[in-house]
Amino acid sequence: MSNSTVDRDPFPITTAQLLGNFCETLFFGIYLATCTSCVRIFFDAWTEKEERWGRSRKIRWMMTTTALTLFVICTFDTALGLLHNVRAFVDSSEPAQEFQKVSSWINLTRVSICSQTSSKVVVLTEPSQ
Repeated sequence: MSNSTVDRDPFPITTAQLLGNFCETLFFGIYLATCTSCVRIFFDAWTEKEERWGRSRKIRWMMTTTALTLFVICTFDTALGLLHNVRAFVDSSEPAQEFQKVSSWINLTRVSICSQTSSKVVVLTEPSQ
């Protein structure tokens, strides 16, 4: 074995970022198709005779608000991931160093959104005593 093969990382951070972003956008597309169907169901008032928009008192506002909030957060996170890849591969001459900058505003924003969302979910799902 030569030194060049020993020093090479079998799964470098650049490959991990590209693969992760590809999977994220693929699953976001599936989520987008599912979310549009769900929003239609949230706002429709189904009766046996007709299909129409529901009245505001019949709409499940908590479920609708939660679904739309998760949609906005997922969209924002996907956009930030794409922006991070563009900044690393197009704007920077060293993509690996760009991805390893932990204090960049993109990484901080993604982490803070994730932590705030998870803390809100924990608060909403804890049983009241």
